[in-house]
Amino acid sequence: MQISLTNSAFETLKIFPFHQPIFPQKPPNHHQVSLPTQLNAVKGSGYLSNISKAIDYEEQYKLAKSQVHRKGLNLEGYSIEGLSIGGQETCIIIHEFKCAFDIGRCPTRAIHQNFVFITHAHLDHIGGLPMYIASRGLYNLKPATVFVPPCIKEDVEKLLDIHRTLGQVELNVELVALDVVAFQGRHMRYGITLLFDHSKHNMLYPARVM
Repeated sequence: MQISLTNSAFETLKIFPFHQPIFPQKPPNHHQVSLPTQLNAVKGSGYLSNISKAIDYEEQYKLAKSQVHRKGLNLEGYSIEGLSIGGQETCIIIHEFKCAFDIGRCPTRAIHQNFVFITHAHLDHIGGLPMYIASRGLYNLKPATVFVPPCIKEDVEKLLDIHRTLGQVELNVELVALDVVAFQGRHMRYGITLLFDHSKHNMLYPARVM
């Protein structure tokens, strides 16, 4: 389906809020409230302040994301690629294993990973999970296997059920509670560490949760 937009359509959009109306205006009288007074009322309500904060937050995220080294890391024959911006998004991908540790905001390259390990339920680590599952269905990829700590499995199932209802989609996924084995390690703060044991190499992925 094609949509044609004429110049008149764009001219209509210019009317509000950043351009003057094209229709003649009546001269103001003493009963009308001046425009500066209206703007001050809006400013005083806090709406513009909240919008400005949201814009600044998103700009900071885009700047941090643009500065991330995107060539990845090759470690003992494994290509590791990821993005980690504190409090906003974390997703680490190991292509040889077709897996991702945490899903962040669901970066495009993570969609083709068959396995996802979720460390904890903070939004910057799990927020993109419904989109990840839905995108695999959209691309006709097989349902993914998502590993989560046993303590959040039930809540994750509820989260996915909510998105199934809201979006009227299936969201096919194998959700697995991953048993946690404790071992001694060095951390500045408490967290969860995943030990990825594969042939001769072990990989550790620490994630702070407190």
